[in-house]
Amino acid sequence: MQSPNRIAIVSAIVLVSLCSFAMSATAQPTPEVAIDRMFRDESAPGSTRQGRELMGSLKKWMGTYQRTLKTGNGYVAIFDSGSLPIDAKFRANGTVESMTFGCPTSRSLSASEAPMELRKALSKCAGFK
Repeated sequence: MQSPNRIAIVSAIVLVSLCSFAMSATAQPTPEVAIDRMFRDESAPGSTRQGRELMGSLKKWMGTYQRTLKTGNGYVAIFDSGSLPIDAKFRANGTVESMTFGCPTSRSLSASEAPMELRKALSKCAGFK
């Protein structure tokens, strides 16, 4: 037979574990983490087939995705070969609802090397004509 103290300790440990799990399951990611997930995880919440294809094209052209940083007006995604300004809108649960991209910055990339689906978007960017 187990002592009442042992049962109380085990019950307290289980309760703390369940509370920690519930809090982590409902915790909202920071905007940088939510954007990071969109670039790193093809099954991220909110990912669409079209969005995954665009992310794949960006990575193919700009190199390996590194991280996302907060800027004054939005965010910037850092890749091996440059950076990409991002304006993002978020759902109430913290996941990305929509993202629009600005003109990439890099000295080594050219629009002629970009995947076809990106060339139209790049046509408005100075230096990528």
